[in-house]
This record gives sequence, structure tokens and C-alpha cells, in this order.
Amino acid sequence: MQTAHKYSDCPTETKTASLLGWLTDKKALDLLALDLSSLTSFTDTIIIVSASSPRHAQGLADHILAECRAAKLEFLRMEGYQTGQWILLDLNDVVLNIFLQEVRDLYRLDELWPKAKVIRDERRPS
Repeated sequence: MQTAHKYSDCPTETKTASLLGWLTDKKALDLLALDLSSLTSFTDTIIIVSASSPRHAQGLADHILAECRAAKLEFLRMEGYQTGQWILLDLNDVVLNIFLQEVRDLYRLDELWPKAKVIRDERRPS
């Protein structure tokens, strides 16, 4: 018997709120969530967080996957888990990026969508 997924009837806002809560529970750093629904076609929401180490990044990814499984939320793919420098989780209408801080500073995804609506910004001032 195949389990049903909620992605078709779970609003993006609800999924995003759950993800932000799960990330906060596991001490994700410098959390930023942007609404890209009117700006891009690849996702509705992007979440960018930092981790304190590769092991912390992998732990965040593992936790999100476990919670998504328990909530029956769709998970399409993950990239970058082995090195833990930049882990991307594609959750269909939400894309989560988990970075080590130096890698986040290098790629500067935070700056790619200046016109995006900010859902949550818990970045520390630089």
C-alpha cells in the first residue's frame, strides 16, 4: 500500500511554517525564508540556513527528512549530503539550502532575490 503525500493539498505556507519550526528545533543558524512564488517558476519558497559544522548540516537534513516522512510531505531529492558543505533539499514547492557559513558567504544566495517577500529573517547582523 502506497502512502499518500500531502503536497497536493498542503499549502506552501503550512509546509514552510513546519520546516522553519523543525529547523529552529535543531538550532539552524541565520535562518532566511523568502516567498519566490511571484518571481520564479522553480519553487514558491526558498529557505536558507547555516550550520555550525558538516555534521550539524547533515543532522539538520536528516531531521527534515524524518519529519517530512512522518508528516507525509513530498521530498524529491537531496544533493550535497556527503560533504555537508551545502546541502540542498528539494521539497517540491519549497527548496531548503543548508550551508556552512563560509560557503554561504561565497555563493550569497541571500542576495539573489532582492524583490522577494521576506517570510522570516533571523540572520545575525554582519
